[in-house]
Amino acid sequence: MRLTFAPALLLCLAGCGERPAAPAAAPATTPPSADAQAKACEADVECVGDWRPQMRGCGPVARCMEGRCVEPPAMTGVANAETARIVFETAQGEKAYQIELVDQPFETSRGLMCRDAMKPDWGMLFLMSRTQVQSFWMLNTLIPLDIMFLDEDWKVVGTAADAVPQTTTPRTVGQPSRYVLELNAGEAARAGLAPGTQARFYPPRAAE
Repeated sequence: MRLTFAPALLLCLAGCGERPAAPAAAPATTPPSADAQAKACEADVECVGDWRPQMRGCGPVARCMEGRCVEPPAMTGVANAETARIVFETAQGEKAYQIELVDQPFETSRGLMCRDAMKPDWGMLFLMSRTQVQSFWMLNTLIPLDIMFLDEDWKVVGTAADAVPQTTTPRTVGQPSRYVLELNAGEAARAGLAPGTQARFYPPRAAE
């Protein structure tokens, strides 16, 4: 998912702010398997080479996590020290998701681009630098998504549901938000995640 800001709808290359304070509980984690640890790396640029999110077409899906270039947790379903968790309080009860966090310029631009699948009950959470009307597009994004927008109090303000892959139509709800969560398409409706739904954020072990 490549990200743009309203009204200019330009590629987001601005840095994001500090991770917000949150409950102290950590997500359940399982060490990545040995075969998932393809090679050591120090930065995402080592995983993607010359490819950049604004280019048309896709680059490698590997991510630099815990010093290794690995297949992303939301694709493998294997949490690690950088994986966080978000829990929604719905009319049907609590609904939890394991999440990859994004708060750096390159990853904010890339998001879920180039991935051909995401595990159930997984998502990606963007920690934006400030509260404003956010806008996303689906360039180089291969799977349909529900794009959820949350305010500074972790309350849902709206959802751009079933965003069509590989399109540049701006996806926004026209309301200011601070956090943006991407889930598999249809998940918001299935879980009853509607405007006003309250969430709780649990940071990764690495942030404790």
